[in-house]
Amino acid sequence: MSLPSIAQDAMLAAQFADALRQFSPESVAVIGCAGGNGFDRIPCATRRVVGVDINPDYIAVASSRYLARVPGLEFHVADIQAGALPFAPVDLVYAALVFEYVSLPAALANLSRVCRPGARLVSVLQQPSTQVHALSPSPYQSIQVLAPLMRLIPPAELAECAVSFGFTLELENTQVLKSGKAFAIQVYRHADD
Repeated sequence: MSLPSIAQDAMLAAQFADALRQFSPESVAVIGCAGGNGFDRIPCATRRVVGVDINPDYIAVASSRYLARVPGLEFHVADIQAGALPFAPVDLVYAALVFEYVSLPAALANLSRVCRPGARLVSVLQQPSTQVHALSPSPYQSIQVLAPLMRLIPPAELAECAVSFGFTLELENTQVLKSGKAFAIQVYRHADD
């Protein structure tokens, strides 16, 4: 994602930084944290950061990069669609390019349980394009393993499903990269209970 022809990592880090600035959460969970993209932008006001990924190798890389640099950082290897998540609720959940690979009802049910009352869920969804492939061409052939698992999610589908789990859509916009790939950014607020 960091190849100049793709440039998704910079956009994802910028969206994460925008969410941190806009909502000033004391605690945040980054779902699908990979190697920790955007962790260098976490402000001091955010006292607890939870990195979650299904891939233990990604967690190991993110941990080696950021554990000593980001106070209040914890990591968990977890599948967000496979049961209760192993961390206490947070003020903000950032899920970028994650919902394309999971069961929406199962993932949203589990994420709703780790949201404090009034918490925000920020999602980034890749949108279809007639100009570029869903999975960008890359010298890293291992990325092609994801192709059969990926399903582009219409923003309206996520919004409809999210309502069932106590989330209300607050904001929505689209980001288009120079490559032609488009992404829907949605901000949800979790019920105050």
